[in-house]
Amino acid sequence: MSESRSRFLKQSLWMIAATLGGGAGMALVHGSVSKLGGAQVYFQFKSLMAIFYVVGAAQGALWTLTARQTATALTHDAIQATRAGLKRSAGIVLLVMTLAGLALIPGGPALASLLKLTSVLPLWITWGLILASLLAAIQRGILQGRQDFAGLGSMSIVDGLGRFASVVAILTWVGGGASGAVAGALSATLIAMVVGFRALKPWPMETTTLTPTAENTPRPAIGATSGFWPLFLGATALQCLGQLDNLFLQGAVPEAWQKEVGSRYSPGAQVGFALSQFTVPLALVMFPKVARSAAGGDGHQAFRWTLIATASLGGLAALGCTLLPWLPVKILLPGIPTELSAPLVPWFAWGMLAFTLANVLFSDRMAHGDFRFVPGALVLASAYGVSLWGFQDSLLRGSPAEGLQRVVQRLVLFNAALLVWAVLVSLQSRFRRRGTN
Repeated sequence: MSESRSRFLKQSLWMIAATLGGGAGMALVHGSVSKLGGAQVYFQFKSLMAIFYVVGAAQGALWTLTARQTATALTHDAIQATRAGLKRSAGIVLLVMTLAGLALIPGGPALASLLKLTSVLPLWITWGLILASLLAAIQRGILQGRQDFAGLGSMSIVDGLGRFASVVAILTWVGGGASGAVAGALSATLIAMVVGFRALKPWPMETTTLTPTAENTPRPAIGATSGFWPLFLGATALQCLGQLDNLFLQGAVPEAWQKEVGSRYSPGAQVGFALSQFTVPLALVMFPKVARSAAGGDGHQAFRWTLIATASLGGLAALGCTLLPWLPVKILLPGIPTELSAPLVPWFAWGMLAFTLANVLFSDRMAHGDFRFVPGALVLASAYGVSLWGFQDSLLRGSPAEGLQRVVQRLVLFNAALLVWAVLVSLQSRFRRRGTN
């Protein structure tokens, strides 16, 4: 085993462990909110988290953009230019979120009513969570781009397990319903940002000077927002494909179905999320290596290793969920009746496998600065939304078991289409590159 492959394996195993630790905390949050707050509070919490994930798509864009800028800064001058650009990015985040807060003042009551919230307080706390997460994304991007996976993994662990501890403490001793649950998430994110403070320390290459070569000749500095909008739109599309089902169920299902959603649909969704924690970390390790390779450094084998590992681990996990669908629910969400949730688990498992494989292919393209996948992903996300709300009556007809199964099948269908699009874009890029050589 070569040194680079050995290092990739060690970093991947650490990130898998860190993401599993953080993901376990995230998963336990849902069970804790459901148990301590009740079905209605959990339903509201899920809706607020769905807003966070969709509106917070900028988090993924900032993280990815920062990681790419950091990974491709191969000289002292490039590092200085990148640092200045990241300071401007943080300033833009503060400005945009201030404007969003001003808009929330008149629009908050109507949005709270739409989401069946008793006040606008949960929305304001969610706004704070989005702001903190955007700033934390810049920290995470710096750590990822520098391949400081010790720091990046530590942030994930603290954010996940700290979220679980904070939510339990607040709901137990303070209460507050959905507001208390989101406040716990916000406090954990702030603690994770303290852990990520190491991202502000001098970068390892700042004390060295590279001899200019054909491979590392300094490039013009990347602007603070260069590439942001393609990344933002791509992240928005991916978040919509992963989260619109929760928003749809919150607003569309009859009140009598809400308990069924919590006992049938949500457990399978949590299993799918947990499975992603085995594979998404591989793409996190891959990304800065591919970006550095594209800029003249090493790491050209990382994409192949990541794709093989993701397909293997994800395929085995999905197969296990198909053969023993009740087991992951029993492990992750003890107390939830497995006879209700188990039938949907295989659907979520295979849908998440398609989503994570597409994410690997898109991450490879983004590391190369290739955003041609974005228009197709946006079309799929838009079509997915239309297929939910536009066919609401046909989706939710019959019993809750039948209706919820049709919803998850729609999710799997569009994730499979996303994977097909990712494969087509990736193959096209590779054929084009071979044709120019």
